[in-house]
This record gives sequence, structure tokens and C-alpha cells, in this order.
Amino acid sequence: MKRKVQHLFSALTLAGFIFIAFGSGDDEVKPETTTESFSSASSTEEKTKDIPNQIAQLKREIVSIEEGVNFSTYRNTVEATQMELVLFAAWAKNINEALSSENDEVKTLGKELEKKVKNIQIKEFPVLRKAYAKAVYHKLWEQNIETQVLGNKNKTIQFTGGYFANNGNKAQTQQTLQEALKMFRFSKVNYKWYKYDDEYTYYEIDSPNDSELMSF
Repeated sequence: MKRKVQHLFSALTLAGFIFIAFGSGDDEVKPETTTESFSSASSTEEKTKDIPNQIAQLKREIVSIEEGVNFSTYRNTVEATQMELVLFAAWAKNINEALSSENDEVKTLGKELEKKVKNIQIKEFPVLRKAYAKAVYHKLWEQNIETQVLGNKNKTIQFTGGYFANNGNKAQTQQTLQEALKMFRFSKVNYKWYKYDDEYTYYEIDSPNDSELMSF
């Protein structure tokens, strides 16, 4: 690899991969469902007084899922894929609050929402991982790094490029991307320095199952 490209990759490791993993927010996509309570915190007393609103909120979420969520808006950019994770986390927050409620109707609705969300996540996470890898590729192709997903459920992400001929670069990249890849539920990441590299480095990632509720 030419020295100029090596310098570009050095800068990319320190700043660019962080940008890739967490995004800039320029392409922010807002969830299309009626989730409203993700960014707010309520005291126990407020939750007790707000049971009618909580019931209405849970019912809206259930109806929105039954009517169909347009997940196509959570594609094409890293930031967009991250917003789907935010949506999952918002649902999880509502579910956990409902399951801890002393109100029977709230609990029942929480269990119903939980079942629907888990089924959605099982279907969506493989698609989301593929979309994330593609979005990352669009950020890296000028630096001659390719990305792809492997496996039946797209649980492995693979980076291929001359930059990864250096073991230190692999380790530093993994340290930077570890948490982001875990959030997308990848279970393995490969680093190859060229397509036919049979002695590539890989890291196992202890990620939750796709069905497990999202948390940050």
C-alpha cells in the first residue's frame, strides 16, 4: 500500500471509525411509530397517576406494529440504522415499565407488546446488520476497504483491506468498533488484508440474541 494511503488509514482509525460506529447525526431519521416516552423519566408516583396514558400508549404501540412499521426508513446510512436501534430501545423501555407495573391491564399489554417486539427483532436484526455493513462500506470504499456480512443470519461482519495487514491496526479497529458491533448483535468480526487471506484475524463478540430486548 502506498504511504499516502497508509496515512489516510491512520487518521481513519483514530477518527473515522468512531464516526462510522456512532455516526454524525447529519442524516438523523426519526422513528415512525408513536413511541413518545424514551427520552423522559417519570417518578413512581407519576407513573401510578399516569396509568390511563400508559395504557393508551401501549395500545398505540401495539396497533402501530399490527398495521406495519415502515423499516425501509432505517436503511442506507449508519445514522439511519442506529435509529432503528433507538426504536427497539424505546419499545423495550415501555415494555419493562409495563411489566413492572402493579396494574393488571398494563402488565397484559406489556406482555403483548413484548411478544410482538421480540418477533420483529428476530426478523429485523439480520436485515439491519446487512444494511449497517453496506452503509459502512459507503463510508470506506474510497480507502479501499470492503465490508460484507456472512452467515445465515448475517451475524459475521468482515472488513477487507490492505490496512489490516498490520495487526496493531486490527486490534485498534476492534477496540473502537466493539460496542457498536455488539449493539447490532454481530457475533463475529473478521479482518482480512486481501480477499484470499486464509490466515485472517477474527474476534468473537458476546452479543445478546436477536430476540433480547434492546438496552443502551
